[in-house]
Amino acid sequence: AALPHVVFMSGMPEWLRVWRQKAEFLWWPWIVTARLTTGPVHAADLAALLAWTAAGAAFGWWQFERSFRFDGDEARATPGETPALASWVERSYRLPGLVLRDPLAAMVEKELRFLSRAPRFRIVFLMGFSFGLLIWLPLTFRGGRDATGFFASNYLTLVSAYALMLLGEVSFWNVFGFDRGAVMNYFVLPVKFSHVLMAKNITAVVFVFLETAAIATVCFILRMPVTLGKVVECYAVMAVMTLLLLGIGNLGSVHYPRPVNPAHSWRSASAGRFQAFLMLLYPVVSIPVILAYLARYAFQTQWAFAGVLAVGAAIGAVVYWVALESAVASVERRREDVLTALSASDGPVTS
Repeated sequence: AALPHVVFMSGMPEWLRVWRQKAEFLWWPWIVTARLTTGPVHAADLAALLAWTAAGAAFGWWQFERSFRFDGDEARATPGETPALASWVERSYRLPGLVLRDPLAAMVEKELRFLSRAPRFRIVFLMGFSFGLLIWLPLTFRGGRDATGFFASNYLTLVSAYALMLLGEVSFWNVFGFDRGAVMNYFVLPVKFSHVLMAKNITAVVFVFLETAAIATVCFILRMPVTLGKVVECYAVMAVMTLLLLGIGNLGSVHYPRPVNPAHSWRSASAGRFQAFLMLLYPVVSIPVILAYLARYAFQTQWAFAGVLAVGAAIGAVVYWVALESAVASVERRREDVLTALSASDGPVTS
């Protein structure tokens, strides 16, 4: 959806022009269709269009039959050799055990495994460093890649903040939504509820930093004006905003829980009142970051930016700690309400 706008705003790159000339072919289906609809009908064009249609029908029929012969459950149950990539991913899931102690490490590993397999989370994560880059590109670089201005010089931070907003619904505001009725396990297992929230928050931080790294990598591949200093600055900004969002999200997850089916990619899961509250929340959370940029502009020094951002980080740490304690106390009082709300739909555990 955004790619044509990007091409119109920035122009077609030279390498794409060369490739387009090499790919010219008089019998592509779209070219044949254009000739048939705008000019006289020729037998060769009609035959080519029928041939493309027959090829598409044959491919569709082949896929249709293949879907009957392939059983996904059987394929997953059939033992086979583990690919090298799968083995590497499996080891990465166990990294929390190197720096954390059980049961916190086990819960973080569980969250990493589950979210990386949930279609709802994966599509939001992928949109952060794909659609997020495209949607801001025409607005930021109207004068080309050498455009000057606040948004152009802070493009990485801008896109990362947008990706952070996308991740909010699946990582911050409703952390028990994917658990649904299975959240009752947290009340019967010998695990502190504060550890449950901390495990989900640590997992969210991991994915936020991975998202930022993916955005920085794509910007580097596309040769955007991104330097090492801008990457460090972006991570600092993301850390401050993430602390504030996690603290407020823990309270929202306890007071406004909603069941979420991880297989449904787009259905909204936030409560109406809390969703309206979020419209005011993002600008408030951005205040420490905005003040840091204003300080750098006013004093023309990076130290002013770092100092104000450090104060914002301290405030975020206090907000997170107070909100965590408040969420733990609230969930003990509202245990039945939380279980009832999260068990309202089908899930891994039903009441």
